[in-house]
Order: sequence, then C-alpha cells, then structure tokens
Amino acid sequence: MEPLQRTKTNPMATSSLTFGVIAIGLSFTWPLYALFCGCLSILFAILSRGSGFRMPDKAIAGFIASSFAIVIAVLLSIAVLYVEQFLKQRFGADVLNDPVKVQQLLNELADSYMNSLRTGGNGL
Repeated sequence: MEPLQRTKTNPMATSSLTFGVIAIGLSFTWPLYALFCGCLSILFAILSRGSGFRMPDKAIAGFIASSFAIVIAVLLSIAVLYVEQFLKQRFGADVLNDPVKVQQLLNELADSYMNSLRTGGNGL
C-alpha cells in the first residue's frame, strides 16, 4: 500500500481567496479598503498561475469574490455621492453637518411623499 501523497498548495491562490473574502466584508463598510483588497486579490490570482495557463480553483474563487466586492464598493460609493449631492441641493450644504436636522428633514420629505400618493379612491 502506497502512502498518501500530499498535494502541493499554492500560497498565492490561498491569499487570493482570503483577500477576496476580506474585500467582500469591507465593501459594505469601507469601500476604499475593499478596492485595495480586491485589487490585491486579483493580482494574487493572476500570479498563482505561475507558468501554466490555468488558475487553481482557489484563485478562481478569489478572483470572482474580489470582482464582486469591487462592483459592490463602486456602486455603494456612487450611491453615497448621489445621496449627498441630493441632500445638498434639496436642503443646503450647511444642513449636512447636523445629523438630527437631516433626519428631521428626511422624515418630513417622506411624510409629504406618502401623503401625496393616491389610494385609488377607496382609502387605505
């Protein structure tokens, strides 16, 4: 009976997967760090190929996870910038420094929107 042979591990593929998972977690809280970790993950995935043509499975998973994290981080950053611009135009730039005032104005805006909806004539 032959002893079991250990397969060679690829540390670049493992680090690609690790940074991809970290990037997904960071994309919802700190998008800039998620972009950094996502780019590192993609770099490690590409470097894990070595001289071969095919990436290991861990590297492919890391590549997909980091791509997903980068897309989430970019979309959330765009959404935050859009909301900030909307609030500046709607209420003025000085209001953004007072979170209580912003919350109060947003509640008033939501109430006025809900009161302007038509119910079809029968009421709710």
